[in-house]
Amino acid sequence: MRRLPFGIHQVAEYAIGLGLIAQAAQGPKAVLPVAFGGVVVLSTALADGPAAGWKAVSRPVHRTVDIVLALAALLLAVLPWSRADLSSRATLFLAAALLGVLIACTNYAPKPVRPPRARGDVAEDIGRSAGRMVGKGLKAYRERRPPPSGS
Repeated sequence: MRRLPFGIHQVAEYAIGLGLIAQAAQGPKAVLPVAFGGVVVLSTALADGPAAGWKAVSRPVHRTVDIVLALAALLLAVLPWSRADLSSRATLFLAAALLGVLIACTNYAPKPVRPPRARGDVAEDIGRSAGRMVGKGLKAYRERRPPPSGS
Protein backbone atom coordinates (compact mmCIF):
# COMPACT_ATOMS: atom_id res chain seq x y z
CA MET A 1 0.00 0.00 0.00
CA ARG A 2 1.34 3.37 -0.95
CA ARG A 3 1.46 5.88 1.88
CA LEU A 4 0.49 9.56 1.67
CA PRO A 5 3.37 12.04 1.47
CA PHE A 6 3.73 14.15 4.59
CA GLY A 7 2.95 17.38 2.69
CA ILE A 8 -0.51 16.09 1.76
CA HIS A 9 -0.99 15.01 5.37
CA GLN A 10 -0.24 18.55 6.52
CA VAL A 11 -2.64 20.13 4.03
CA ALA A 12 -5.38 17.69 5.13
CA GLU A 13 -4.72 18.52 8.79
CA TYR A 14 -4.96 22.24 8.02
CA ALA A 15 -8.33 21.53 6.35
CA ILE A 16 -9.54 19.56 9.38
CA GLY A 17 -8.42 22.26 11.82
CA LEU A 18 -9.92 25.09 9.80
CA GLY A 19 -13.13 23.10 9.38
CA LEU A 20 -13.38 22.77 13.13
CA ILE A 21 -12.77 26.50 13.52
CA ALA A 22 -15.45 27.20 10.92
CA GLN A 23 -17.84 25.39 13.26
CA ALA A 24 -17.97 28.65 15.26
CA ALA A 25 -20.36 30.05 12.68
CA GLN A 26 -22.86 27.35 13.62
CA GLY A 27 -23.65 28.58 17.09
CA PRO A 28 -22.46 29.96 20.39
CA LYS A 29 -21.80 26.55 21.99
CA ALA A 30 -19.10 25.59 19.50
CA VAL A 31 -16.19 26.65 21.69
CA LEU A 32 -14.82 23.12 21.99
CA PRO A 33 -14.46 22.44 18.23
CA VAL A 34 -12.94 25.89 17.70
CA ALA A 35 -10.33 25.37 20.42
CA PHE A 36 -9.58 21.85 19.20
CA GLY A 37 -9.27 23.11 15.60
CA GLY A 38 -6.77 25.72 16.75
CA VAL A 39 -4.69 23.01 18.43
CA VAL A 40 -4.77 20.88 15.25
CA VAL A 41 -3.66 23.84 13.10
CA LEU A 42 -0.90 24.71 15.58
CA SER A 43 0.39 21.14 15.72
CA THR A 44 0.50 21.02 11.92
CA ALA A 45 2.24 24.37 11.65
CA LEU A 46 4.96 23.20 14.05
CA ALA A 47 5.66 19.85 12.33
CA ASP A 48 8.74 19.40 10.16
CA GLY A 49 7.25 19.27 6.68
CA PRO A 50 6.81 21.21 3.45
CA ALA A 51 3.68 23.04 4.63
CA ALA A 52 5.06 23.94 8.06
CA GLY A 53 5.15 27.43 9.47
CA TRP A 54 7.90 26.54 11.93
CA LYS A 55 9.84 23.31 11.77
CA ALA A 56 10.01 22.79 15.52
CA VAL A 57 8.68 19.22 15.89
CA SER A 58 10.05 16.14 14.14
CA ARG A 59 7.76 13.88 12.13
CA PRO A 60 7.85 10.95 14.61
CA VAL A 61 6.92 13.32 17.44
CA HIS A 62 4.17 14.79 15.26
CA ARG A 63 2.79 11.29 14.73
CA THR A 64 2.52 10.85 18.51
CA VAL A 65 0.82 14.24 18.78
CA ASP A 66 -1.62 13.20 16.02
CA ILE A 67 -2.53 10.03 17.89
CA VAL A 68 -3.10 11.99 21.11
CA LEU A 69 -5.24 14.56 19.25
CA ALA A 70 -7.35 11.86 17.58
CA LEU A 71 -7.96 10.16 20.94
CA ALA A 72 -8.74 13.51 22.60
CA ALA A 73 -11.26 14.38 19.88
CA LEU A 74 -12.90 10.99 20.28
CA LEU A 75 -13.09 11.36 24.07
CA LEU A 76 -14.47 14.90 23.82
CA ALA A 77 -17.14 13.64 21.42
CA VAL A 78 -18.15 10.65 23.51
CA LEU A 79 -17.77 11.58 27.18
CA PRO A 80 -20.79 13.28 28.77
CA TRP A 81 -18.79 15.74 30.91
CA SER A 82 -17.38 17.54 27.85
CA ARG A 83 -20.54 19.75 27.78
CA ALA A 84 -20.52 19.84 23.99
CA ASP A 85 -23.81 20.12 22.12
CA LEU A 86 -24.83 17.48 19.57
CA SER A 87 -23.43 19.40 16.60
CA SER A 88 -20.06 19.87 18.31
CA ARG A 89 -19.93 16.20 19.29
CA ALA A 90 -20.62 15.13 15.71
CA THR A 91 -17.94 17.49 14.42
CA LEU A 92 -15.38 16.25 16.93
CA PHE A 93 -16.24 12.63 16.15
CA LEU A 94 -15.78 13.30 12.43
CA ALA A 95 -12.45 15.04 13.14
CA ALA A 96 -11.29 12.03 15.20
CA ALA A 97 -12.22 9.68 12.36
CA LEU A 98 -10.45 11.82 9.75
CA LEU A 99 -7.34 12.13 11.90
CA GLY A 100 -7.36 8.36 12.39
CA VAL A 101 -7.48 7.75 8.64
CA LEU A 102 -4.67 10.27 8.11
CA ILE A 103 -2.52 8.62 10.77
CA ALA A 104 -3.03 5.20 9.19
CA CYS A 105 -2.30 6.36 5.64
CA THR A 106 0.63 8.78 6.12
CA ASN A 107 4.32 8.19 5.61
CA TYR A 108 5.95 9.85 8.62
CA ALA A 109 9.50 8.94 7.59
CA PRO A 110 11.88 11.89 7.86
CA LYS A 111 12.95 13.38 4.57
CA PRO A 112 16.24 11.90 3.32
CA VAL A 113 19.33 13.95 4.04
CA ARG A 114 21.30 14.87 0.97
CA PRO A 115 25.06 14.93 1.26
CA PRO A 116 26.29 18.51 1.34
CA ARG A 117 28.17 19.83 -1.67
CA ALA A 118 31.45 21.58 -1.18
CA ARG A 119 31.35 25.32 -1.90
CA GLY A 120 34.14 24.95 -4.43
CA ASP A 121 32.13 22.47 -6.49
CA VAL A 122 29.16 24.84 -6.83
CA ALA A 123 31.35 27.79 -7.81
CA GLU A 124 33.26 25.64 -10.29
CA ASP A 125 30.00 24.40 -11.87
CA ILE A 126 28.70 27.97 -12.22
CA GLY A 127 31.97 29.14 -13.74
CA ARG A 128 32.06 26.31 -16.25
CA SER A 129 28.44 26.89 -17.22
CA ALA A 130 29.03 30.61 -17.70
CA GLY A 131 32.13 29.96 -19.81
CA ARG A 132 30.27 27.46 -21.99
CA MET A 133 27.38 29.88 -22.52
CA VAL A 134 29.73 32.70 -23.57
CA GLY A 135 31.65 30.37 -25.89
CA LYS A 136 28.46 29.11 -27.56
CA GLY A 137 27.18 32.66 -27.95
CA LEU A 138 30.39 33.85 -29.61
CA LYS A 139 30.41 30.83 -31.92
CA ALA A 140 26.80 31.49 -32.95
CA TYR A 141 27.61 35.19 -33.53
CA ARG A 142 30.61 34.37 -35.73
CA GLU A 143 28.62 31.89 -37.79
CA ARG A 144 25.85 34.45 -38.46
CA ARG A 145 28.19 37.27 -39.46
CA PRO A 146 28.97 37.62 -43.14
CA PRO A 147 32.65 37.18 -44.05
CA PRO A 148 34.64 40.42 -44.40
CA SER A 149 34.66 41.73 -47.98
CA GLY A 150 37.62 43.00 -49.97
CA SER A 151 40.46 41.15 -48.30
